[in-house]
Amino acid sequence: MSESSFTIRGHGVHSVFEESLRAIDLMPDFERVTGIRAYGRNVVLHVHTMGMFALLRLLAHRGPRLISAHVTPQTLLGSIKGAHLVDPLTRRYMRAMFNLATAVLSVSEATTRELEEIGVRAPIVLMSNAIDERRVQRHIGRRGELRRSFGWDERPVVLGVGQLQPRKGVEEFISCARALPGMNFVWVGGMQFGMLSDARHDVAHLRANAPENVTFTGLVPRDEVFQYCAAADVFFLPSRHETFGLATLEAATAGLPLVLTDLPCYQEWLKDAYLHGETVADFVELLRCLQDEGTRAMWAEKALETAAVYDSRTLTTGLRDAYLLASPQVSG
Repeated sequence: MSESSFTIRGHGVHSVFEESLRAIDLMPDFERVTGIRAYGRNVVLHVHTMGMFALLRLLAHRGPRLISAHVTPQTLLGSIKGAHLVDPLTRRYMRAMFNLATAVLSVSEATTRELEEIGVRAPIVLMSNAIDERRVQRHIGRRGELRRSFGWDERPVVLGVGQLQPRKGVEEFISCARALPGMNFVWVGGMQFGMLSDARHDVAHLRANAPENVTFTGLVPRDEVFQYCAAADVFFLPSRHETFGLATLEAATAGLPLVLTDLPCYQEWLKDAYLHGETVADFVELLRCLQDEGTRAMWAEKALETAAVYDSRTLTTGLRDAYLLASPQVSG
């Protein structure tokens, strides 16, 4: 279950939830159940969100319980207005909720360290995010058609994907666009949390005063996000915190060279397959280098090779292993 199925969508947690549903439905040896049957002792409850409804569902469930740790206290800072004021309470709430689980599925070692730091005692199992690569790569052959439909010219297109919030680095994204007028910058995503979005007015001001080479698409369907990935030239996300970085995986699966902040989670799964910086000056220099087509091709190949490890087979295998671990009787 994910509360995003009946609340706010358009973010990475809901995308992973949808990927998981599709993977489960393709497993001949597992059945996804709903309604009263979903409360059975032999049913594995897999929770992706951390709201009150998810908490009540965990308390009511009689069988094995799994929680995917997509959200930690750190992910709320710079995302939700006033999150820093209630950070101690958030930590206690998340610790209590994670400790209800039979096992917590951590999307990265960096996330595992965060969970341990807030006092999670439940067993923590590493299960990296993965996606169905076919949904992204089917658009790659349409690159020219898609660029025309988006109204793009021949200038290289730098793509950012994520919620419009300080944590994602939208200010740095705009600053780089201002320094590189010879490139087009496109940000896909909106303020999904509305009035609760952190620094909402500041971000709106940044957006209104962005240079002419920046386009904000707002929230779009996920398949359209894949189309933007297939049509763009570079993926750039100067985010300040990620638990894994699903949008980055989607971009890498589309064969885009990656320019990112050097976060611990990226160091784990991308290793040397991305370019990284810390300041606007760093990012501007990296993006300037990627104006060269040969350089882009080299880093695109690195990203694509790394993304291949986190494909549909990895997703299915990871889920199956997690469900059998949580409930050994299923395999019997």
